[in-house]
Amino acid sequence: MNKRNRINPLVFAMYTAGLCTLSTLTLAYGANLGNQSVSVGEVNASASTLSESAKALASTDGKLTKKKIFKSTQSQAVLGKHEIQGVGPAAGAAQALSMAPGVAVRGYGGISSTARYEIAVRGVKVGWSSVNGDVERNGLTVLFDGIPMNNLISHNGGWDSNEIPILQMVHGINVTYGPGNPAGRWFDSIGGTINFVPLQPSTKPSAEIGTTFGSNGTLGYNFDLKTGMYDGWSAVLAGGYTKNNTFRTGTFKAPSQSFAYFGKAVKTFKGGTFSLGGYVDSSREFRPNFIPITPIQGITTQGLNANAPLYSQQTSGFYSSLPESIWFKQLKVQDYMLYSKLNLHLSKDVVLHELAWYRHGHRVHYRINNYVSGNSANSEFYNPDSETYGDKLYFSWQLPMNLIKAGGSWIHQQYTTPYAGYNTLLGTSPSFPIQYNSDVLYNNYLTGFVQDTITPLTGLKITPGIAAVQYQTQLYNNGSQAFPNLPAGAQNQTLINSTSDTISRLEPSIGVRFAPVKWGSVYAHYALSYQNPTDNNFGAYNSNGGTIDLNSLKPVKSTDYEVGAKFLVHNWMFLHDFTFNVNYYHDRLANETIATYLSNIAQTKFAAANAVLNGVNIAIADNPSWNWHLFANFAFNHSYYSSYIPQGGGTTLYGANVSYSPYLTMSAGINYRYYYHGFLFSPQFVDQYTSSQYLFNNVTGAPSHQKQPGYNVSNLSLGIKTTRLR
Repeated sequence: MNKRNRINPLVFAMYTAGLCTLSTLTLAYGANLGNQSVSVGEVNASASTLSESAKALASTDGKLTKKKIFKSTQSQAVLGKHEIQGVGPAAGAAQALSMAPGVAVRGYGGISSTARYEIAVRGVKVGWSSVNGDVERNGLTVLFDGIPMNNLISHNGGWDSNEIPILQMVHGINVTYGPGNPAGRWFDSIGGTINFVPLQPSTKPSAEIGTTFGSNGTLGYNFDLKTGMYDGWSAVLAGGYTKNNTFRTGTFKAPSQSFAYFGKAVKTFKGGTFSLGGYVDSSREFRPNFIPITPIQGITTQGLNANAPLYSQQTSGFYSSLPESIWFKQLKVQDYMLYSKLNLHLSKDVVLHELAWYRHGHRVHYRINNYVSGNSANSEFYNPDSETYGDKLYFSWQLPMNLIKAGGSWIHQQYTTPYAGYNTLLGTSPSFPIQYNSDVLYNNYLTGFVQDTITPLTGLKITPGIAAVQYQTQLYNNGSQAFPNLPAGAQNQTLINSTSDTISRLEPSIGVRFAPVKWGSVYAHYALSYQNPTDNNFGAYNSNGGTIDLNSLKPVKSTDYEVGAKFLVHNWMFLHDFTFNVNYYHDRLANETIATYLSNIAQTKFAAANAVLNGVNIAIADNPSWNWHLFANFAFNHSYYSSYIPQGGGTTLYGANVSYSPYLTMSAGINYRYYYHGFLFSPQFVDQYTSSQYLFNNVTGAPSHQKQPGYNVSNLSLGIKTTRLR
């Protein structure tokens, strides 16, 4: 198993490098049609003063800038087009995020953007990689154009990376480390907030198309259309499709595919802006099965006790796969989102900000397992869905030495989780299961906040804030209603009838920034934040009986400290828009409940844990000239459990290392651009290193002292854009 984890990233690196070489031609339609400028994608020789409408339109772009990060009291980073393009045209959200300081990515053997990956930001995670032992699995809020994509309560599938499969439609990625200030904090932001900012409407019309093709049946396309501004209106439409097969050898190619489409229209007017946006995505992949390290008697490449070679890494090979009739697990993830934003100037100094949205989320886990016999529920069909409605309203009031933000948000979600475990050989089916459950959860998230940015002196900024949060949870066991036709002996995987709870807390924070010179500053930030316990804490999927003690149920608590320095040099010798950021963080997590599936007893157990995450992030970037862009980052992380208590007692661990948290991650890249006779050539090289990391023991249900070796991934690509076809 360790060998598989070590080599797969290298295979993916070679695959990606080859893919990038084969998919370099992108045809772009010129963006500046109404003037004499030269434009090929990024190339623009014009420099005109923006009109008021253009300024208002630009203000709706949520992408962070180097200047905003430099002036912030928070630890933040932004990934622009150079970093996003550096991971290759077939990469997805997880690969792009791996370019940010302190971010590590882990998958279970899929390739490119169609597969799901786990994303860890300084040890706090979101997503899924089929491994146990995450200290905090849903501690990052993921936004798309500022809209939350996370499930409010799910311990598994809170957000999946293949919900953003088409990177060509992403304009930038914002990363806020730690809980941050109240105005930008959400329900899962104890470890950070990630905002994928899509392409934005522009003042000039443009169109672009692209294609990707490569090994393993990889094929994709992407496009974007921008209307330009007409009578205060501007719109963008973007989308793409990608597909690929597995790199494993065998009769089953495991075809996976993804698509996503995004549209947004913005209206600028004298008193502000209004925008309406929508996003839809769908990804279907086949998760690879695990391969035994050594042969198991009777387990062959064609099933149990078949006249075929034994199945293992030693016998059938490291990359062998099973026939589809023997084993497959299809995973489908899809979203539909619709949202609106209003920024309205009520007076010269007071602005109202209103954000409203609706999101539908749906997943399907469909598994056929004829690998071994003797289990009455070898196969499964699991298709949860959620309906989420949200609204966030706040006011910003600009005073001579203060910027006050005050408001709140409300989010309501209905989450339904029908599950059927069955075995057709024993007479059961998805509608007639031997194992089942259907939990219905209703959640409300309420928050109110006040935040003040005080600037008493030039170069000094103090941002105190406080938020009041409330989590309302209701769980209903709806299994008998969802599955009225059951065989004898059928088992409901949720034995709790119903439960409900309300948790309220206060979240104070303060940030301080001091800039003694215009090109350098130091800062410090403190934040206390809470997260609602996940569904299994309220009894979902609890097949062990017993009751839930709501009096002892506590929210996850994060106490986060940040201190750092930021530098921004616009022009000095060979430094142009040069940035250098360094920060130290110390985050204490308390009241964690860690769900662990123990393979030796085929049961899920729950451990209680407290942990400390601390380390240093360093990031540097420069544009020596228009042609060159250089960047590098280093992240050192030390994550350990201050206490780890297995379910039912047992030996409490103190100081054990948190599993799957590399102590060192590094990324570095170099990008060169050259314009020649209507063509823009962009060769780029990116190198990434992930150090060794501790594993988790699925038998003992505790962190392991065994390590997975580190690995390195290199990516070389060439991009070409032209306006010759217009």
